[in-house]
Order: sequence, then structure tokens, then C-alpha cells
Amino acid sequence: MPGTEQLDQHAPSMAMDRARIPNLDLAPLFAHDVIARNELERQIRDASLNTGFFYVHNSCVDARVIENALAASREFFLIPDDSPVKQAVHNRFFNEKKGWGPIFGEPTYQPGTLAHVESFDIGQQLDIERHHELGIEPNVWPEIPGFRDAVLAYYEAVTAMGRALSRVFSDMLNMDREFINRHSGESAPRTMRLLHYPANQAPADDRNVGIAAHTDFECFTIINQTADGLELTNTSGEWYKAPSDIGSFTVLLGDMLERFSNGELKATGHRVANTPWQRLSMVLFFALDGDYKVAPLPQFIGPDRPALYAPVTQDDHIRNELEHAAANAEI
Repeated sequence: MPGTEQLDQHAPSMAMDRARIPNLDLAPLFAHDVIARNELERQIRDASLNTGFFYVHNSCVDARVIENALAASREFFLIPDDSPVKQAVHNRFFNEKKGWGPIFGEPTYQPGTLAHVESFDIGQQLDIERHHELGIEPNVWPEIPGFRDAVLAYYEAVTAMGRALSRVFSDMLNMDREFINRHSGESAPRTMRLLHYPANQAPADDRNVGIAAHTDFECFTIINQTADGLELTNTSGEWYKAPSDIGSFTVLLGDMLERFSNGELKATGHRVANTPWQRLSMVLFFALDGDYKVAPLPQFIGPDRPALYAPVTQDDHIRNELEHAAANAEI
């Protein structure tokens, strides 16, 4: 699977055959039916290896938690950009890692593109002293009643779903089931992004996009989306339009799973098209500890299968990819 540099921003996308989209019932991950759980894990493995992404429903995330977080997101993004509420949490004050990012402030994953999206980013909510000890920017919150509680409730619920999925992916890597979770603790850059794509008719040129083609830098990504616009690559590198009305979440594979498996698992290329309708999404990136060094695991290396990836920490990989994106902005 091509990485971000090799993805074709201009490749046409096709409609998916909805009957072939993996839409998996996650309930067995949170129950005690071993037979049902084993069957679900087989389905996740099949979708990961043969499709490259999957949708899920019946997760541990209550519908009210989703609705409350979306309502908080809508309320925030309706605020004018020059409002003191937004300006107080502008990410320029927080090393561009936390808070609000205005339209066209997104990294330029493909040369010459501009991302027509605004964002609000948070990470793990730790004690301030612990943030300082770890050298991690603490979260910042807008002065909106209920916003913090609604967003944090969603973050924690989706993180719990991510931990359940991590056990499945650890097993797929032929490691013990807590392998990924053991290396995803307090220092993991487990970012969640609230994203707002305003209605935007396709511009006269192709520089202005929703968000440019890229893969995600972490283990996997969990997305809730309110409207169509997301486009994904399958394991053959073909682009497809990802419908928004299937399941509650879309799960994409990330760079760290590809590196661990020496390319057996493929990071999911994705982009967002401009649409004439508004679109909101809530995206959790399930990351490893920042200083954890990732390299192909021994079971995926052999005489006829050399290691395809050099060792790199989670933090360094994120930094390298963002620096490359910043360089693209200058082209």
C-alpha cells in the first residue's frame, strides 16, 4: 500500500457496493460468548487483510454520548472565528497540538493543496502535574457550558472501544492480546479531533480540497461522520466513496500496524472531498506511547521477506510526517 507520499490525490473514486462493505457487530467484544467473539475477530481479520477498513455498530459507545459530543461540536463551530471564545483556544498558543485550528490551517499532506476544514484537538485528560512531567501539552477548553464534559465522555468511550479493538489487532500480530494496550499509556499521543467541513462547492482548481490524501500515523483510527465526503483506498489501492449511513463508526488501519506487520496489514489511504453540504466528523487516533520504538516484528521477517521499515518511535514518526507536510506547503 502506498504511503502518504505515493497516494494519488487526483485518482477518481468509485461508489462502493454496499453489500460488500464490512459492517461488523462489535457486541461480542463486550460480552462473554467466546464463540461469537472468535467469529467477530475472524471477520475483523478478514476485513483488515482483504478490504483494508471496516464499519462497526453495537459498540460500547452509547448513542447519547455520540449525540452530545456532536451537539457540542456543532455549537463550537457555529461560533464566529473572531469570537473571543474561539480565539482563546487558537492552537497557535499551544504549539498547534491542542485547541482550535482555523480553515486552511491543516497540514498539507499533498503538495499544492489547501484543506477546507477547521478542527478542535484534544488528547488524554491528565492531571496538570502529570502533563508537565511527561512534557505533553494539556488540553484547552472553550468557555462553552457542557462542552468539556460531552467531548471527554465521547473520548473516553471511544478509547474503551479502541482498547477492545487493540486486543484483536494484537492477536493479528501474533502477540499477546495486551501488546498494543501495554504500549499505549499516559504518554501516548492519542489525539481526538473534532472536524468541521463547511459546505464548499468544488472550486475552479484542484488545490482546495476537504483534506488531502494521506495515511494516519498511529495504529488505527476510529471515525464517526455525519455526512458523505470521506474517500478510502482498499488493499489494492483503489479509491472508493465511503458512505456515512452504515454503522456508527469507520475503522481505518494506520502506519504503526503496517510497520509492525512488515506490510502484511496496509495503512488505509484516505481523503475528504469538497461537498455542497456541511460535514462533521469526530476522529480518534489510537496511538502508541510516544517513545515506543516500532519496527517489523520478527514473525513477519524472513530470508525471503526482509524488514521493509526502519525502527522509529511513535512521536518521531508523527513529527517526521508533519514536517514533510509542512515542506509540501512551501511547494
